[in-house]
Amino acid sequence: MKFRAVMNDGINIKEFHNVISTFSRMQKNLIINVQPSKLILQIESEAYDGQYLWCEIDASLRDGFFSEYIMDGIDSEHNQIYMTCQAASFLRALSYVRNNPVDYIKLKLIKTHMPCLAVEMSATISNDQDVLTPKIQHAIPVTVVPRSEWNQYEIPHEVEYDLSIAMPTAKSLRTLLDKKKNLAPTVTLYATLNDELSLVVETEVVTVASHYRNLKCVPARKPTGHEAQHDQLTNLSEASCRVDTKKLAALFETINFYDMIMTANLRHEQALNIRFDMRQNAFVNYILPATNFE
Repeated sequence: MKFRAVMNDGINIKEFHNVISTFSRMQKNLIINVQPSKLILQIESEAYDGQYLWCEIDASLRDGFFSEYIMDGIDSEHNQIYMTCQAASFLRALSYVRNNPVDYIKLKLIKTHMPCLAVEMSATISNDQDVLTPKIQHAIPVTVVPRSEWNQYEIPHEVEYDLSIAMPTAKSLRTLLDKKKNLAPTVTLYATLNDELSLVVETEVVTVASHYRNLKCVPARKPTGHEAQHDQLTNLSEASCRVDTKKLAALFETINFYDMIMTANLRHEQALNIRFDMRQNAFVNYILPATNFE
């Protein structure tokens, strides 16, 4: 097995740090799935309960997120690598990036006395007399997941949704959900083809609704073939999903990406998907199942 990836774009490096920072706050274990054309980072969360959080980075373009990307999986038939590590350890290895510019970050799978993900970065430090380029190196212990256990980490790439609506700013939602999470355990999101998004919490005493208008909303379910296309597209003018308020609020408390476009995809009364599209063909996906608890 072999894996080596290099990032040398300053914003991409910051973005990568932000992804790891977000995931480390959501869960302690991080799964790294290395594929020939993409790198997937996901948290080892309550997948059995329908909750998923992952980041997918396109690695097929040399002028994209990675300037160099080389991998060789376990065999030709299963050309992938799955490994797990402590998200906090990965974040510590990248901690220098938070407040300092670096020239590059290199990730490499190595084996000393145990498998490790080596993280190397180079910084340029200038003063009146010298220009220094010190290298910072870390080795994060990883567990390489055997092929027989890969199915434990499968994520739902193909999910049909009914309506897809653009979302307001993360700052606006962060403030709103911070208030709503103390009112009720669940919040219901409503999207309509009138380009409106509403967040509603209900208690025995009061119902509190917040409305956003002029957000583009379109049918999200895609036809699967030429026949019966209209049957495959949703005929709903409104879709709603009731989810755990604290889980949704926790996501927006940690999200901090550059140039992101947020979209909410709703499968009526079944699931909510929030997608954060970042620059250079990278995105974060979060799926929350509908909940019925009071």
